[in-house]
Amino acid sequence: MQSVKTAVITGGTQGVGLRMAERLAQQGYAIALVGRRNQRAAQQAVAMLQQQGAHAAYWLVDITQRIEVSTMLTSIANTLGEVQLLVNNAGSSAPAPLLTLGDDQWQQVLQTQLTGTFVMSVETARCMTPGSVIINIAGASAHRCYPNAGAFGPSKAAVVNLTAQMSIEWAPLGIRVCGISPGPIRDIETHWQQHEPQLAEEVARLPLKRPVSSDEVARSVVFLASDAAASFAGQMLILDSGGLNTWYMTQQETR
Repeated sequence: MQSVKTAVITGGTQGVGLRMAERLAQQGYAIALVGRRNQRAAQQAVAMLQQQGAHAAYWLVDITQRIEVSTMLTSIANTLGEVQLLVNNAGSSAPAPLLTLGDDQWQQVLQTQLTGTFVMSVETARCMTPGSVIINIAGASAHRCYPNAGAFGPSKAAVVNLTAQMSIEWAPLGIRVCGISPGPIRDIETHWQQHEPQLAEEVARLPLKRPVSSDEVARSVVFLASDAAASFAGQMLILDSGGLNTWYMTQQETR
């Protein structure tokens, strides 16, 4: 029996993407996890979701390749049901100063984060029905810059603009497009401060003095996909503990 609604999540086999899958499954979605190479992680993720009662499966594809994506979407529809939600969560990074950033590193990040979002969204929109939603995951670095981030911020800034462009063009089709820009995502149980002391210092200068949790991002995805966000389109929900407006301040200034 096919599910009433299906959510496709790129980069969904682990981390925050998998947490999104858990939260969406709790809302009654069948879950299609999309990865690229890590079959073991995909199998473990699907097994965990199924143990929780979800209808779930995984696909390993290159999301920048239109034929692979189109073939996958047909398979998802046949296996799980009509796609009503797409979450573009897949990401890549290659931190480096721009003067030393290689062309291959630049292309790797842009291909995954920008081209992948474009191809996945276009091909999915072709088979979506009115009432469907696309959610793009960008990042706080799409709205501000910091040294040595390589192509990450520029590619995510392009995703923000692409989100607005898609929202305008696809609103007449009944497809709502929006996104989320999280700041640093760290979960308290990982004791991340011990391993990332510099980041811990930066987080301490945020107005709320805390990072964003995986579950907060996942619950925001659930909200944006729901009727409660029916008028939210073409915009990014920024989750960064207030850092967007205060990133330039010193620790002394924020006290």
